Amino acid sequence: MASATSPADVTGLLRQLMASDPGRPRLTWYGPDGERVEFSAKVLDNWVAKTANLLVDELDAGPGSVVAVRLPPHWRTVTWLLAVWSTGACAVTGDAAAAPGADVLVAADRDLLDRAGAAQAVAVALPALATRYGPDLPSGALDAAAGVRSHGDVFVPFVRPEPADPALRTAAGTVTHGGLLAAAIAAADAAGWAEGVRSLTGAAVDDTVAQVLGPLVRGGSVVVHHDLGSLDAAATERLVAQEGITALPG
Repeated sequence: MASATSPADVTGLLRQLMASDPGRPRLTWYGPDGERVEFSAKVLDNWVAKTANLLVDELDAGPGSVVAVRLPPHWRTVTWLLAVWSTGACAVTGDAAAAPGADVLVAADRDLLDRAGAAQAVAVALPALATRYGPDLPSGALDAAAGVRSHGDVFVPFVRPEPADPALRTAAGTVTHGGLLAAAIAAADAAGWAEGVRSLTGAAVDDTVAQVLGPLVRGGSVVVHHDLGSLDAAATERLVAQEGITALPG
């Protein structure tokens, strides 16, 4: 159950994590080339703020906007989704063809970006610390890695969404902004996660509320692996020991 001090939204959750322990790791990502990227609460908040400011300043995102997110399990996926929710917009996941009317398409795949249609295309570089998308940037697309860095480190929304406004649409249904953190708390309760949990996940974008927000609302952290299915029992055991993981995927 949420307490009286529970934050009302994603921005409030990030501020709460910052206030409790700004240097504590909150998001760790393992990539396909052996990359390991780790964000403290402070650094995660910084990236989300920069991305949210880009969404507002360059893409006019806010309550009522629809942002289609087509990204794999990645630290950039987490920061983009948290930023979309910070602006009050709605993230839509799944096949690009299933999200007509999106205002913005955030993707890494060149073919998807080329088929953005009326949506503003945002090209996301997947190499761990890439600062540009590269020479294949589609004409007219915004280079996310290059653009995010120029934006402010603090995000203050001009307009906040109404509780009934959609925050996430997936094949399973719609979660509202008013229900976003409640859904994360329900997922954490169902998983039996204790305060301070450090959870391992290979979460697809559709599972971000449960698998990423869930640990964070418990004051914990999440380790995102790009392909959990590729790990055998011994590799999983090594990862659990190395990262101090206390919760495995159900």
